[in-house]
Amino acid sequence: MTDTPAASAPHFDDPHDHTGHDHPPTGADLVRDLVKGLSIQALLIPVLALVLVLAILPFAPLTPVPLLLGIGLGAAQLISLVATSLFVARTRTQLAVNPGLLAVRSAVEELLRVAAVLMAILLWPADVRPELGIWVGAGCALVWLILATAQTITTRQRIARPGEWSKEAISTMLAHRIGARSTVLMRLLDVAGTVMFQVGATVLVILSPVLAIGTIVLSIGVGLSTLVLHRRSPAERSRSPWAYVPVGLGLLTLALAAFGLLAL
Repeated sequence: MTDTPAASAPHFDDPHDHTGHDHPPTGADLVRDLVKGLSIQALLIPVLALVLVLAILPFAPLTPVPLLLGIGLGAAQLISLVATSLFVARTRTQLAVNPGLLAVRSAVEELLRVAAVLMAILLWPADVRPELGIWVGAGCALVWLILATAQTITTRQRIARPGEWSKEAISTMLAHRIGARSTVLMRLLDVAGTVMFQVGATVLVILSPVLAIGTIVLSIGVGLSTLVLHRRSPAERSRSPWAYVPVGLGLLTLALAAFGLLAL
């Protein structure tokens, strides 16, 4: 911490008493807070996965195998994301912020969702369709929760370990006055938005495959909000309304799915 110069303090003051003074966090403070926050986040995301599993138990179909089909859907979406990233890395990095490429990737992910839903209907025709959609969507969401947990643990380790990556990350956060709490909170909101979108979108598609067009639009909306944030400075991102678009669209998707189920 930055101490108040001794010459400016009355002689009877305790030089170690910093009460009433505003001291910006140092790099060590930020590292400590980030490691603590990421540790908590690494525990909260698996708790979210457990809550998801408990929430879908009342809608269990005749067999739990649709959950595995959903996990396969999530894995296929993840492979699509990795393939797109490799394509960008080997061609032009500017494509990473290209709306056209984003639209294609979103369309592919939603077509994979339609394929998984149709397969579930063919494999388990005796089960109620909405129940299948909930379980396939939950399985897909679990894949992204596992990925988010792994990313959180990796980031925590890289922040705690001295190196060029951690120095650059901490320097950027200090320069733009980005707090550890807001960073962790925004990440948790993004993860929650992903879970709600995956479950809600799968239910919508199983109610009517035509609704896949709507899920593509919503998925593109999530991606575009991310692109908009990338074009802003790090200090503006957490304060921008665009930062809350992914969780907002996830909540909207889940609400539309719930409305569709109630309308049956």
